[in-house]
Amino acid sequence: MLVSPRVPIRLPGDEETSWVDLTEQLNRNRILFLCEELDTDISNDIIGLMLYLGEIINGMSMYNVMQFVPTAVSTICLGMATSMASYILVEGEYKKHVAFPHASIMIHQPSATLTLSDENGRETVTRGYSERTGKPLWIISQDMERDFSMSATEAKAYGIVDLIKGTSKKQNI
Repeated sequence: MLVSPRVPIRLPGDEETSWVDLTEQLNRNRILFLCEELDTDISNDIIGLMLYLGEIINGMSMYNVMQFVPTAVSTICLGMATSMASYILVEGEYKKHVAFPHASIMIHQPSATLTLSDENGRETVTRGYSERTGKPLWIISQDMERDFSMSATEAKAYGIVDLIKGTSKKQNI
């Protein structure tokens, strides 16, 4: 079991230092991390947090909630966004798809684990990438026939991300 780090904090007027769970504090500030394969348990955890925070659900469910919530959903790729994670990345709020300089993004055809039928799932994902990137359906479909990997710079040129951040220590996201 992974233990969340605790950090000391003293608020103005407090006599004693309090110890705060770092992950909980980040979540309260609407900062959520997806740093592993998107499976049912992880998806449920993120969904619960997003709904609790008044925000954002395993692949298509997470996408649906992202489109439903009234607040803008920024998506950030710190390391790798492959498969459904790259779809979630591109489906964030317009002009708020961010990748760090050494990020890797990969698109490919949806696996059979999608809850939708294979053909319907592929069409939905292909159309989503096309709408967000501005690329024609046939190009997206052709690129998804194989594992199509991109650097952050290539993903920006492709239209999956809008910004590449993190080249300067003082940049804000």
